Amino acid sequence: MKNENGKSGNRAYAWTKPVIAILAVLVVLSAGFLGGRYVYFMLKEPAQSTTSVPDNLIGGVEGDTTTQPSATEPGEETQSTEPSQETTQDGQETTEPTQGSAPATPTPTGDSQQGSSVQVPVLSLYQGRPEVNQPFRVSNMLPGDQVTQYFCIKASHEKNITLFFETRVTEQTKALADVLHIKVTHLESGKVLLDDVLSQVDGKAVSEKIAAQQSKESVCYYRIDVSVDTSVGNEYQGAGLAADFVWYVEDEGMLNPPAQTGDTAPVLLWSVLAMASLGLVVVLALSKREEKQNG
Repeated sequence: MKNENGKSGNRAYAWTKPVIAILAVLVVLSAGFLGGRYVYFMLKEPAQSTTSVPDNLIGGVEGDTTTQPSATEPGEETQSTEPSQETTQDGQETTEPTQGSAPATPTPTGDSQQGSSVQVPVLSLYQGRPEVNQPFRVSNMLPGDQVTQYFCIKASHEKNITLFFETRVTEQTKALADVLHIKVTHLESGKVLLDDVLSQVDGKAVSEKIAAQQSKESVCYYRIDVSVDTSVGNEYQGAGLAADFVWYVEDEGMLNPPAQTGDTAPVLLWSVLAMASLGLVVVLALSKREEKQNG
């Protein structure tokens, strides 16, 4: 009788082995999917979006005429092109950039600033992406030329953080960094983070404290002016420079993980499947072990 019961018990639990194997595979697949999704969102380079600088921030900046030099490669000799002049409704002259200009945003002047829509890149900082880099390139700058760019920096954080900015020159001809002047201004506060010759601040970081917001996200607008003083001679004509404008937070732990966007149903499905499969594997394994001990 004992043998018959033992054989019956063995037959009753014979199916548990393949079931455990199948459930174990489901657990591995579920864990792999969830882990892969997490790594994907942490490491992927998000598509850069743009936004408009609020009119009141642009209008609050002292008007100036911004001339954009032509965007030739560093070291390439080009002929000087005089910018054209236009007259606004109030009779004020503005300088139009030449065709093929460098990727920079000219600063409107006077009343023409109001109602303008300046599109700027949105650079996002979050846990897993504590540093962002925006390439910058100019060439053929003449005395008095100025290039202006605006940036929108978004940081995901719940505590006060320190935001750093650093300029890293990657390429130049005729030591152009020695005569280029760079000025970085926080538009909302008007605070000037940097105001110096580019060669003197190359590779050196400046910073400011960013207070935590109730929304758990800070949005800051910055203006960067790169110019050549009128006292500089024409010997730098045709010179070029490439640099990286880098924004970063040193303590990555102060940043929040990226917001998960898109359909969360697959994540919930795989999570439930992984937990259920793991639970069944444990129950069946314990049951089989107990049966063997009793048999």
